[in-house]
Amino acid sequence: MTIQHRTVDIEAAAKLWRDDLSASQIAKRFGVSRNVIVGLAFRNRSLFPWRGDAGKKTRAPGPRKAAEPPRPRKRAPELKREPEIPATAYDAERITHAKPLHHLSARECCWPLNTGGPYLFCAAETTGRYCRNHQSRAYRQRGTS
Repeated sequence: MTIQHRTVDIEAAAKLWRDDLSASQIAKRFGVSRNVIVGLAFRNRSLFPWRGDAGKKTRAPGPRKAAEPPRPRKRAPELKREPEIPATAYDAERITHAKPLHHLSARECCWPLNTGGPYLFCAAETTGRYCRNHQSRAYRQRGTS
């Protein structure tokens, strides 16, 4: 497969540019794509002067319409929250031994004991994520809801 390269006369393209032809119109005359002309203009900025906002559609001057009042925005649907698991007497006992999260080790329960900062966690010794008490509260038994 052979690729044919077409050459574009830069000076001729720059003259057409200054005569206010669009990049697409210039490209048609040379038999190349619009991107070839845009790239040429970008690399040779001294020959292809900036035209400001030429080609962008602007509103014609004239009387303006009265502004419509803004429409009320739709509220985002509220996310369903998981029901809070109420604190128990066990949690109250553990609060004296509680630790902040960054002080917990891998073998300590990470059940949150309070709802306001600084957050404190159970820190009872465990072989998993939670101690036995919090493990039973964390996961629902099958058949109950």
